[in-house]
Amino acid sequence: MPPRSGSSTLTSTPTPKRANTNPIPTSSPLSSLNTTASFSTLTATGASPNDGQAEETTFTDHSSSVVPESEDGDGNDDDPGGEHQSDPDASSRHYRPKKGLPPELKEHCRVYLEEALPRQAIALLDGLLSTRAENPREPVYCPPPSQISLLCSIIVHPDFTTRPKEPDWPQISLQSLVYLRDLLAVLGPVNACFKEAVLFGTHTTSDLDLDTHAALDSGQDADERGLVRLSPRHGNDSVWQRGRDFFSVVGWVFNCSALHSERWQWWARWLDFMLDLLEEDLEQRNQLDMENSSDSMTFLQDSILASYITQRSGRTTDAVMWIMKALFADGSASSASVFQEVWHREHRTKSQRTANKRKRDKVNIDKGEYGGYLDDESVHSSQASEPPTPQKQRTKAELAEAEASEATFIETIAYRQRLFSLVSYLCYGLGDASPIDFSSLYQKFEQRIKELPLPVFSSFINYSTSAMRTDQQIEMLQGVLFLFMPAGALSPRKVDRVRFEEGGVSPAILERCFLPYPANTIEVEDHVKVSLLLENLLMIVWGNGEDEGFSGNLAQAMQKGVEARWEKINKKKTRGRTKGPTDAEREARAALEASDARLEWLVAVIEESKKAETEDPMDEDERL
Repeated sequence: MPPRSGSSTLTSTPTPKRANTNPIPTSSPLSSLNTTASFSTLTATGASPNDGQAEETTFTDHSSSVVPESEDGDGNDDDPGGEHQSDPDASSRHYRPKKGLPPELKEHCRVYLEEALPRQAIALLDGLLSTRAENPREPVYCPPPSQISLLCSIIVHPDFTTRPKEPDWPQISLQSLVYLRDLLAVLGPVNACFKEAVLFGTHTTSDLDLDTHAALDSGQDADERGLVRLSPRHGNDSVWQRGRDFFSVVGWVFNCSALHSERWQWWARWLDFMLDLLEEDLEQRNQLDMENSSDSMTFLQDSILASYITQRSGRTTDAVMWIMKALFADGSASSASVFQEVWHREHRTKSQRTANKRKRDKVNIDKGEYGGYLDDESVHSSQASEPPTPQKQRTKAELAEAEASEATFIETIAYRQRLFSLVSYLCYGLGDASPIDFSSLYQKFEQRIKELPLPVFSSFINYSTSAMRTDQQIEMLQGVLFLFMPAGALSPRKVDRVRFEEGGVSPAILERCFLPYPANTIEVEDHVKVSLLLENLLMIVWGNGEDEGFSGNLAQAMQKGVEARWEKINKKKTRGRTKGPTDAEREARAALEASDARLEWLVAVIEESKKAETEDPMDEDERL
């Protein structure tokens, strides 16, 4: 395995200033890029689960009016702690400065939210946001963290989504999401104090705590400092109080994708927003550290995602393992036992609750009329005289269920990749100050990918649809390949030591260290995975290698690997079986044949392209 260095993980992002930056004297994207490209532009966004309902709201997207500059303004005294608002220019070059709501408006919003009138509160807040001054230097009104926190919970709370108390409450959930996205686009995560609003298990829900009295005695606005929350009934029922930690909630979200489709469509909206929030928070704080020449990455250490990881790191369970369990939660029995619902019986919809309240018939024991009570399954199951009926094995049904589970997993891959990409970004940016080990993060991630079923594996490593950046894909693809390589495979250290130690790849490494070899097992599926990994890595190397070309041995190396894989597969013993290969093995063999054909085609295209460049040596000026 190559040593895990940070340069491979942040090759296309603003890199923190360090003494030893990039030791590789090349500009190849396959080694260690240090460009000014935005992290957000290089991270693909997963397909939105929204079914178009959000566009039906009357709220407008204010992000188009985000301006390139901002400066200090009034209202900064209500920032929690006051640590981020001393110089809004340093926060970001395109976010507006903020000011707290006037006391009367803030009280109106609080009453609206506590009296179950969130539509009025959202309309008031959205009106303030949309009618802000045109001067980009003028501060924009922003609600306190307590109210932002509740709006974030409304997005996914069962009372506003799957079992609404009023017919129009699902629309309020969507309106809340639209407003929060606009607020994030205009003020940014730091100025709007999103961190104080989305921390798990730390919100005070009573006005009678000592910190609140101390704040009031000192003349500070305790509510804006994040100390005074809404009433306990509302504060204790938020996702931030119900959920144990962020990754516990993420695990439950992915379980819902497989088990509870109605809950998943709402949780997916929440998760999509949270990933956007975490991404912008990391990018803005990284920029702050760069502008302040902070070697300790103070702002990045204080990011929302760092707080989530640190919260988990203090427990007995390994933080990396916990993150991996959440990232790969799939609704299985083991996953469902670890990541449980946030709200009590939240998976039950309103229709289910109504159906379960069955109207009983009139009871008359003398006439033998029991009102349907003895029809319950629980009564019959308790009768000792009736032994339980043994369940028959349903192979076809189990296979169909497995296929459905794989399909739902594939739909969530983009979300899983985005979250891992953010964790990877944070770990590299913090270096030695990272709350988790960077090397361990990738090793456990790659091991999990290796064990995925073939259809899911194929989608997860597909470079063309991946939500991970190119450098992260290279790191991941190589790492998984190393897990499959036989003991006698040539080490990349002997081919390109510097590139290898930076976690990068080159045409020479691909030709000599990966392409010629089969998997280290005789299982057909493992050889298919190796071939798929080589396909994707070859495409990345060819598309991003720039001046680094392949040698004349590319086709030979590819063909050698194809033959070696089939030779090893054909040696597999049947272990006394008289029947032929199983259906799974036949499908795997067909997949391997298709992958071989794609590899051959790809190598032919690369060689044809190289041949065309050799035969046409005219420079660009002569062509013009």
